[in-house]
Amino acid sequence: MSRYIPLLFSVVLAACIYEPPLGQAASGPSAPPVLFNPIAESNNSKLETPNSKPSSLPDPKDPHAWVWLYQLPDFSEKNYQSAVDALLADYEHRLGRRLEPGSLRRAGIKVMTETPGLSTPLPLVRAVISALEARGFKSTEIFIVDQNEGRLHEAGFLPLNAPVGEGMFDGVQVIALERGRYYSLKWFYPSNLPAADAGEQAADRMKYDWKIAPAPRDSLLPVPLLLDVDFWINLPVGLEYDSFGVAGALVNATLLSASNTQRFMDNPATGAKAVADMAAVPEFSRGWVLSILPLECYQFIGGPRFNSLYTESQPLLLMSPNPVMLDRLLFEIINQARERNRLQLLDPPAYLDYARQPDTHLGDDNPATKYLVRLP
Repeated sequence: MSRYIPLLFSVVLAACIYEPPLGQAASGPSAPPVLFNPIAESNNSKLETPNSKPSSLPDPKDPHAWVWLYQLPDFSEKNYQSAVDALLADYEHRLGRRLEPGSLRRAGIKVMTETPGLSTPLPLVRAVISALEARGFKSTEIFIVDQNEGRLHEAGFLPLNAPVGEGMFDGVQVIALERGRYYSLKWFYPSNLPAADAGEQAADRMKYDWKIAPAPRDSLLPVPLLLDVDFWINLPVGLEYDSFGVAGALVNATLLSASNTQRFMDNPATGAKAVADMAAVPEFSRGWVLSILPLECYQFIGGPRFNSLYTESQPLLLMSPNPVMLDRLLFEIINQARERNRLQLLDPPAYLDYARQPDTHLGDDNPATKYLVRLP
């Protein structure tokens, strides 16, 4: 029987091991050690719980109670494929939800290309596409989406000879949201915060010939992820983002998919609430089934500009339906890297304070109410 473990972090594993209610083959032999294990003890961790043990086991039927960790032998396409196949199969097995076509027969993949040189690994995206196709989706029923067309080119998702505003990656449609055709004036997030880059935005709308004219203080939400999918999967990377803190699952899904959001990146106090508010839109969160965070490359200082001197790499994938917990783990991982490099530790991202509230239905980052599944 496999084992699942309540997460009692500092980030530290300090709990009993429980037999799961669902059967599963035993894990394979122990993998070689890695640079940093997010379940390893940390004297300086801020991820703590009031009690050393939970008073009762978390509800195993609650998707937000689960976190998966997969250790890769290396970053080859073959090993990414094996990891994604195992992770998605275990998710389906434990939670009883098959990631197969529904009434819309559409699945989305939100990649992260915010920082040239630091983007969602292409082999991971190919692995997710292959796993979706194995579950009944045709390549024409899957799409990849991100904000900026130029960065999609730089990251390898759009070929240089792709038609303007269009393109395919391994037979899958690639959507560049900044072109405007996938936004709607009916779906927006209002804020009184003005845009410091209003002139640049107006120039971009003219360049791309937008057919709509949004209000200057509205952020348009990505309609493909709200209305046009049976479900979508978020594939962020980890990045320390200037004064905003950490950009991971929640930021990639929200501020890096909506329009007119640089104003929130420039104002962390208002931006923190915007992240949670956008993510909590029912039509948005309904289809957001999973986030998979690769640690092939993450940057612990100096973002959003890429600097290879401040990146680290670990052969790990973290996966969860709970983006709040995933971002809390990412924060801890980045702080571990900063500690190793004798840098000042970050405070937890302010957006987690809003995102963990029960009325958002996004999940929480209390480790005493989480199960960890280690694969393989």
